[in-house]
Amino acid sequence: MYAVVKTGGKQYRVEKEDVVLVEKLNANDGDQVVLDNVLMIGEGKKVTLGNPMINDAAVMAQVVRQTRGPKITMIYKRRRKNSRRKQGHKQDLTLLKIIDIAEKGGSKLTPKKAVTKSTDSKVKPVVNKPKVTEPKVETKAKIATTKSPDTKITAEIIPKTLATKSKEKKETGQAKTKAAPKIKKSTTKDK
Repeated sequence: MYAVVKTGGKQYRVEKEDVVLVEKLNANDGDQVVLDNVLMIGEGKKVTLGNPMINDAAVMAQVVRQTRGPKITMIYKRRRKNSRRKQGHKQDLTLLKIIDIAEKGGSKLTPKKAVTKSTDSKVKPVVNKPKVTEPKVETKAKIATTKSPDTKITAEIIPKTLATKSKEKKETGQAKTKAAPKIKKSTTKDK
């Protein structure tokens, strides 16, 4: 049994277990698709023609993969100086495998979605990137305590910024030092 199916503005003659390359369909790999625009069904000498489509007929197909066609290069050239354009194009296509052809009861066919595989073993670790921020006042304040001669304790809150922290690191020698750029001297004599 064979059928002539219309999809993507084109007509294809398909049989069961055929693999057909058609215009892109919105489906994932492994999904089933019902093509209900059937123009003709034939089996031996018995041929059924539609006017223009056959009522209640459908073709069930499974998406093998989404792919692209060959690159086509278009060149536009006119007889003027430097008047030319070059453009390339690759058409999006879907590779289908025909599962079944239904002459009657095509409206009752329901496509199945592909079973998604769990990707737990392929989980990549997330790398935290350092954030660049402006200097801010710290939320935690340092409390400086001093004893007065009257043995009373006085407290002072001293806010610090990130800029003052870097100054403290430089004073203690914890900060990285940058090498001064080398200046090349001329090897030729000046006249």
